[in-house]
Amino acid sequence: MLDMLTFLKNNLSDHFVIYFIPLYILGGRPAAVLTAQLLGLKMTLVLPVVVLLDTLQIPLFYLLYDAISDRFLIGKLHDKTTRRESALLQSSIFRWMRVMGAPGVVAIAMLPVKGCGMWSGVLLAKLLNFSRQGSYLLLIFGSILGCAVLLGLGEGILGLWGLVVEG
Repeated sequence: MLDMLTFLKNNLSDHFVIYFIPLYILGGRPAAVLTAQLLGLKMTLVLPVVVLLDTLQIPLFYLLYDAISDRFLIGKLHDKTTRRESALLQSSIFRWMRVMGAPGVVAIAMLPVKGCGMWSGVLLAKLLNFSRQGSYLLLIFGSILGCAVLLGLGEGILGLWGLVVEG
């Protein structure tokens, strides 16, 4: 088992640039940041790239939501997004985030859990009628804070791993 982990670590770290974008796309910010951290890559390089990738999503999600609200997209995509929106509106976390306002947008964008992140952050900012410029700042700040949370989580995992391997 340890040999397999060593092989994966060496293979991933040698070719991480190739794996990084698919890893980010499939697993999001948590998968990208934690994997890079566990491989010992420099976070001063990884974190700006992750924040940039998060930031690049913002106009795409706004475009998607605008197109859906204008009924330009196909019905299936509209139905899926409408279900996501109604599920978000019914959730207790959304009600709490809505009451929080701008800090709620930051919080939902930073949380590294399913149902949160940039997609939901843009949706919340749009539902709260924030300006795009203001929401960009909030969402980017949420991305940066989310990376900080993940770094802390990664440090904890590395610390536990060190105790297990040494102990």
